Amino acid sequence: MISILPFEICFAKKSAPAIWGMGLPNELTNYNLPFTDSYYLGIKQTGHVVAHQIPEHDTQTWTNHFLTGDAPFNCFVKSKHKHIVFYYVIKGCVEYRHRMQYNVAISGNMNLLPSIDHELRIHEHSQLFLLYIPTEMMCGYKETFPNITEILSWSSDSEIVAFNAHNIEDDGRVGRLVSEFFPAGKVTGQFGPKLIEKILLSALDQLLPLPDESWTGSQFPSAIKVVRSVILEHLYERRPPSLEVLARKVGLNNRVLQTVFKQYCSTTMLDFYQNARMEAIYRALYDRNRSLQEIADSFNYEDYSTFSAAIKRKWGRSPRELRNYLFSSPIKSKSYTANNHLPS
Repeated sequence: MISILPFEICFAKKSAPAIWGMGLPNELTNYNLPFTDSYYLGIKQTGHVVAHQIPEHDTQTWTNHFLTGDAPFNCFVKSKHKHIVFYYVIKGCVEYRHRMQYNVAISGNMNLLPSIDHELRIHEHSQLFLLYIPTEMMCGYKETFPNITEILSWSSDSEIVAFNAHNIEDDGRVGRLVSEFFPAGKVTGQFGPKLIEKILLSALDQLLPLPDESWTGSQFPSAIKVVRSVILEHLYERRPPSLEVLARKVGLNNRVLQTVFKQYCSTTMLDFYQNARMEAIYRALYDRNRSLQEIADSFNYEDYSTFSAAIKRKWGRSPRELRNYLFSSPIKSKSYTANNHLPS
């Protein structure tokens, strides 16, 4: 079978790519996901790799899930397309190696890097979750996380290695969401269309620091991180949590919270919520399997006309016009311009 996956796995640097099989063996049927194509790769009876094509986006998002048995194994992962790779160590220990440099990630660690050829050494009884996100999809996070622009622009090996050296310990949010992909029992419910979005928002919120870290040693950075996280959890609601609720959550008075949030994030809390919500809608428009009405409903708009008016205020196009533009633009990654109308 010829693999249609956007990445290849080799077990030696000069060996041919391993051939994937369609479907999963009986002992891994609990890793099936509804409405996804599943692929399987056995590794010398010591481990397994399960791959899924995520149906949420036409931009071809994929996952890999590595599981090892009683022995570690090495493999070389090569991407055929321009992706950002998010990886999360569910349990055990994984070594990421690139050009004679490597770093170790243990259970609960996660990272993000531009997709390149890289070697993984996965220790015995370990599990590693990789998510391949198309670069053009990542461009839809530029306003919520301004420093994603720096990652998208990196190209040299030294910069990639330097970025990869910063494994971050998950605070529990990503782990809970990743476990929804691969529950202990067989999947019986419908695969949630918002799961990838929630994983990425939770990961980026932890992986990417606040733009301004000028007040070192104060209580404010940790408070602003909490506020930002809470706001991001409410993007599918009509309104963000009130200023009073947010201030009480971090133990600051209303005026101080307003001041320090703008200092760190260069915007007000309301504008941050509205811009992040619009970016989430922008990303949702890539999924042509969902109608515009379904997207409007998922973001809890009162009616479609309100949804349409909000989109037009942001980008100068109706939702249908914007969706058509996204799929007609030859370079999607350059077509997104935050807070400005799209070019004609």
